[in-house]
Amino acid sequence: MKRNTWIGLGIGIAVVAGGTAYYLSRPKDEVKWRLGKLDRGNITQRINATGAVSPVVQVAVGTQVSGVIQALYVDYNSIVKKGQLIAQIDPTVWDTQLQDAQASLLKAEAAYSFAKADYQRSKRLSQEKLLADQDLETKETALKNAEGNLESAKASLERAKANRGYCDITAPVDGVVISRLADVGQTVAASFSTPNLFMIAQDLSQMKVQVNIGESDIDDVKVGQRALFTVDSLPDKQFRATVSLVRQEPVTTQNVVNYVVEMIVPNEPLGGADDTAKGADHEGWKGGGKTAAGQGARPNAAAGEREGAPDPEKVWERMKDRMTAQGVTKEQFLKRFKERMAVGGGRFGGGRPVQAMPASTSAPVGDRNALARIPGGASQLGGPKFTGDLALRSGMTANVTISTNQVKDVLRVPNAALRFNPAAFIKDEKKTDGPRLGQPAMMGGGPRPGGGAQQAGTGSKGGMVARREDRIWVLENGKPKAIVVKAGISDGQFTEVTGEGLNEGIQVLVGVDNSKQAGGAAAAPLGGTPGGRR
Repeated sequence: MKRNTWIGLGIGIAVVAGGTAYYLSRPKDEVKWRLGKLDRGNITQRINATGAVSPVVQVAVGTQVSGVIQALYVDYNSIVKKGQLIAQIDPTVWDTQLQDAQASLLKAEAAYSFAKADYQRSKRLSQEKLLADQDLETKETALKNAEGNLESAKASLERAKANRGYCDITAPVDGVVISRLADVGQTVAASFSTPNLFMIAQDLSQMKVQVNIGESDIDDVKVGQRALFTVDSLPDKQFRATVSLVRQEPVTTQNVVNYVVEMIVPNEPLGGADDTAKGADHEGWKGGGKTAAGQGARPNAAAGEREGAPDPEKVWERMKDRMTAQGVTKEQFLKRFKERMAVGGGRFGGGRPVQAMPASTSAPVGDRNALARIPGGASQLGGPKFTGDLALRSGMTANVTISTNQVKDVLRVPNAALRFNPAAFIKDEKKTDGPRLGQPAMMGGGPRPGGGAQQAGTGSKGGMVARREDRIWVLENGKPKAIVVKAGISDGQFTEVTGEGLNEGIQVLVGVDNSKQAGGAAAAPLGGTPGGRR
C-alpha cells in the first residue's frame, strides 16, 4: 500500500513539474501590428449622389378650357414648331358662347345708338326750353348706361374669342414631344387645375441633371465645379458636367434636409457610323430646320443608291420607322421593293427616289384630319420625327460624383489609421502623464478641475461639451504612442493630416494581424474605445 502511494505521488509531482516548466518556457503572445505609411500625395474630396436626367427646358402644354379632346395632331417624338397646332378641344360650346357674345354686342350697339339719338334730341329741346332739365339728365344717364353696356358687350366678345382660341392648342416652343398624356375622346376639366396634354423638350442637345445633396455637404458645393456621372445604360462611359445652380430651397424628406443641385451636360451621340447623319438631323430641328411643321418627313435616299442597285435591307432599316407607322410590315415592303426593282430594270421605281408605299390599313394621303380625330390615330399621322441617337434620355438615373476640393503634395494617412485604437490589444498598461490608451484626449490639455470622471466621457457640464481630438498611433520602443493631428479633407481612402512631429515616411498603426485581446476576449481592429475621427 505504501509502495503504491509513493509511486502515485511521484507521478503527480512529475506531471506538475512538467506543466510548470512548459508554462514558464512557452513563448509569450505578441501583438503583430499592421502598419501604414504617412506619405505625401494629392487628395480630391468628392461627394457622391444619385439624381435624374431631364431636358434643360421642358414645357408642359395644357388647356385653359374644359371639354372633350377632338383631335391630336402630334404624337411621341414629333418635332413641333412654335405656334403649330398640336391638339384641339371640341369647340361646340365655345362657338355657341361666341355667337351669343356677338349677338349681345349687336343689341348693345343698337341700344347705344338709340340712347345717343334720344339724348341729342332731348338736348335740342332743352336748349329751346321745351324740356325740363330733370328729363335731360335722365336721358344723359340712359346714354351713359348704354355706353357702359356696349363696352361690357365688347369685353364679353373678346373673352368669348379668347376661350374659342384656347380650344386650338399650339406648341409654345420649338422642340420634341417627349410625352403625350391624353387621347382623342378624353374629357379634360380645367376648373381647378390645368390638365397637361403634352410635354415638350425644347432642346435635347443639352441635358440637366438634378441631385439632392445633404445639408452636411451642401456648403462644399459651388457653382462651376466639375462633376462626373454614369447612367445604367452606359455603365462604362463617364459624362462630364458642370454645376450650374445650387438651390436655396430646402427639401425635407422624413426629417432629412436636402438641397437640389443642378448640372448641365452636353448630350453626346452614341458611338456608330450613322451618328453624324443623325446629329445633322438633330441640329436641323434644334435650330429651326427647313422641314415644315405638319408635313411628312421625306425619306432619305443615300447618294450611293443613285449609282447602283440599293440593298433592300439597308433601305428597310432607313425607312422602317415610317413604314411601321403606316402599318407596312417588312415582308410587304421587301416584296413591293423587289417588284419595283424588276419594273425599273435594277433601279427602284426606274431610277426615281424611294417613295413611301401607303398601306391598305392607313388613311388616304392628305387625310390627316380624319386620323387626328380618331383614338390612336395620332400614331399614324407620320410627320417629322426626332430620330437622333443620343446617349442621354429624359428620366435616366445618374450616379454623380462632384469634385468639391483638391489639395496637392500634402501629408496624408490611410483612413484606417485615424479609426484604429490599440487599447484593446495591450495586456498591461502603465499610467503615464498623458492620456491613457483608449481614452479620448481632451481639448484644453486634460481634465478640468472638479470634473472628475464625468468630463473624461462624452457628457457635458456647464454647457461645455468634451470633444475628442484626431489621433494617429506610432510605435515607440515597441509600444503604441498617440500623436495628436488635425484632419483635413478626405477622398475615402486617405485623409490630409497636419500637426507637430509629423514627417514623411512615419509608420502608423492601422490594425493587427491574428492577435488576442488581453483578458481572453476577442476584439476587432477598429474596436475599443473610439479614438479616431469624430
